Amino acid sequence: MGHSSGERQRRHPALLVVLLVAPLLAACTNASGPPGPNGAVLRYLSLWQARRWGAMEAMVIGHPSGFAAAHEAELSDLGVASGTFSAGRSSVNGSSALAAVTERFALPSLGTLVVHSRLRLHLVGRRWRVRWSPSTIDPLFTAEGDHFAVTPLWAPRAPILAADGSVLANPQATGVEIGIQGSFVTNTSRLVQALVQAGASQSAVDTALAAAKANPSAFEPVLEVSEARYEQLKPSIYPVPGTVFRTVGGGTAPPPGLGAVVGTLGAITKAELKKLGPPYSDSSIVGQGGIEEAEQTTLAGRPGGTVTVVDASGTVRATLMRVPPVPGKAVRTSIVPKDEAAAAQALSVLTSNQAAFVAIDATTGQVVAAVNDPLLGNSDLALDGAQPPGSTFKVITSTALIEHGLTPSSPATCPPVINVDGENIHNDSPAETANSLLQAFTISCNTAFIGLTMANLGDSSLHDAAAQYGIGTTPELGAVAFGGSVPVAVGPTDLAASAIGQSRVVLNPLDLATVAAAVDTGVVRRPRLVAGAPDDGAPTHTLPAKVVTYLHEMMLSVVQNGTASGTGLPPGTYAKTGTAQYGTGPVLPIDGWLMGFNGNIAFAMVVVNSPKDGGPEDGPIVASYLRAVGVG
Repeated sequence: MGHSSGERQRRHPALLVVLLVAPLLAACTNASGPPGPNGAVLRYLSLWQARRWGAMEAMVIGHPSGFAAAHEAELSDLGVASGTFSAGRSSVNGSSALAAVTERFALPSLGTLVVHSRLRLHLVGRRWRVRWSPSTIDPLFTAEGDHFAVTPLWAPRAPILAADGSVLANPQATGVEIGIQGSFVTNTSRLVQALVQAGASQSAVDTALAAAKANPSAFEPVLEVSEARYEQLKPSIYPVPGTVFRTVGGGTAPPPGLGAVVGTLGAITKAELKKLGPPYSDSSIVGQGGIEEAEQTTLAGRPGGTVTVVDASGTVRATLMRVPPVPGKAVRTSIVPKDEAAAAQALSVLTSNQAAFVAIDATTGQVVAAVNDPLLGNSDLALDGAQPPGSTFKVITSTALIEHGLTPSSPATCPPVINVDGENIHNDSPAETANSLLQAFTISCNTAFIGLTMANLGDSSLHDAAAQYGIGTTPELGAVAFGGSVPVAVGPTDLAASAIGQSRVVLNPLDLATVAAAVDTGVVRRPRLVAGAPDDGAPTHTLPAKVVTYLHEMMLSVVQNGTASGTGLPPGTYAKTGTAQYGTGPVLPIDGWLMGFNGNIAFAMVVVNSPKDGGPEDGPIVASYLRAVGVG
C-alpha cells in the first residue's frame, strides 16, 4: 500500500461529496452461511465519510485508545473537512477478510492526496467487525501519535518596484516579534502568564504593559522568536487577547518615509484569514498595510508544500507528497525615486512633528512621491489618514459656490463673528476684512465662507461637490488607502463647520493632492500607484470650465497675496493653506495643511500639531521639494 497525488486544483470546496465505489466483495460462505464482509466495509467507509466516529467505533473489535481523536486529527492535520473513500480488491480467508481502501483528500493549493490503506475484518458470531489499528488510517502509521503534517512552502516574496524598475522594497520574513496591543487586552493575568511561558522576561512584559496602557493602539514589543519557534508557540499564545505579532525580516527595506505606504509583513490576523481563505492558514505570514497588504496574493504567489508522516515526537518518518510553490510577481509602482528622495529630504527638517506629503503627476494621476514622517511609525497618514483638512477644504466649498452661480467677484463680508443657529463662530484674526469671494479665499476668512455657504448651499451641496473629485470613494490603487469622507450635513451648524473643513469632514494628503491635480488640469482622475490596479482603468471626467478658471485665479492669489505668500513657493505655484483645530481647552492644537500645484505636479501635505499655520509651516517644505524636482 502507498500514496500518490492527483492533479492540482486551484480551489476546493470545504466539504467533498462522497463517492463510494466498491466492487462486490467475494462471498466468504455459501448462501446458508454468514453474510460476506461487503456490507460491513461499505457501512464503515460511509461512517468514515460522515465523521461518525462513535458509530465507526461500534463496528470495531474492542475499544482502541485514541480512535476518534486519530480520525479527527487525520482531517485537521490535512486541513480538510472530509475526504472520499472507496473499497477495492478484497480477500476472505475463513473468518478473516482484508479489503483494500483508497482515501482521497483535496488539499488546498497542493492537489489530491491519495492514501492506499487496508481494512482488516474478523467474523464475530454472524457479524463482520473491523480489527482496527493506526495503520488502518495509513499503512505508515505504526503507533499511536503518528499523524500527517502539511508544511507550506512559499517562494521568496516578489519585490515592489519603482517607476523605473528599480527595487523599492523586498521584505523577507525571518522571524516573528511577539508584542502587546493594549486595546485588545481583556485578561492581564492570562496575558502575562502566556508571555512568560513563551519565554519573555517578567520585566519585558511589565514594560510593554505599561507602554500599552499609555498608548493602547500601538504595538509594544515583548520578545522575538524564530518562525519555527513561533509555530510551536502559536497554539498557546495566538488565542490570548492582547497578543499581536509582526515579522522580523531581511531583504530590501523601502526608502525613508515610504515604509508605511509599502507596508510590512506580519502574522496573519483572524480577519485577514477570513478574507484570504485557503491556501492561507493561521500560521501564514502576510502583508500588513500599504502595498504589501493590497497586493498580497500577487507578491506572495501560491504556496507549494509537503505532506509527511510524523511520529508523536515530531520526527518525520516519510514524505508522501511534495509540490513546488508558484512564485509571486513583482508589482511596479509610479513612485519616482528622485521625487521620493526629494520629498523625504524636504520633510526631514521636521524633527518633532508628525507629517505626511503626497505628490501626483496631474496629467496622469500617478503618485510620484508619498512620504510619512518617521515619527508616524507604521501609520500611513499620507494615503490612509483621516483628519479634518481645515481651510484647504475651501477649494471644494468654492467649487460648490461657483456651481451655484458665484464668481470670484461675488460680494462677501468677513465679520469677526458669525452666528449660526444660535452658535457664535469666531475668526482667528478679528481684523481680517474681505469684500469678495476672491479676497475671502485669499485670506482664508472663515466667517465669510460660512456666510456664503449658509446663504447659497444646502445640506448636500458640499457632499456633492466633494464627490465630483472622487472624495468618498475608496481608492483602488494597489495600496491600502482612504478616500475621504464628506457626509451630508445635518443641520446648519454641521454645514457651517463642514464649509471650513471641520466637523465630520476628514481627508488625507492623497485626497487633497487628487483634488489639486483635478483643478490643475480640469480633469478628475483617480489616483494611481500600482500598475494594473483597478483604478488604472477608471474613467475620467472634466470639471466645469468656470470652476477651473475661477479656482486658478483664487489659488494663485493665495500664493501672491494671501496666506501662502512669502513662504518661498516658486513662481507658477497655485495653492490653498489650511489650519485645522481639534481637541479641547483654551488653546487648541492645530494641524497645518497646504495643497496646490505647479506645472504638472500636484501636492498636498500636513503637519500634525503644527507650531504655525499651514502656510508658513508647510510652504517652505513644499518649496524645497518643488525646487529639488525642477518645478517652478
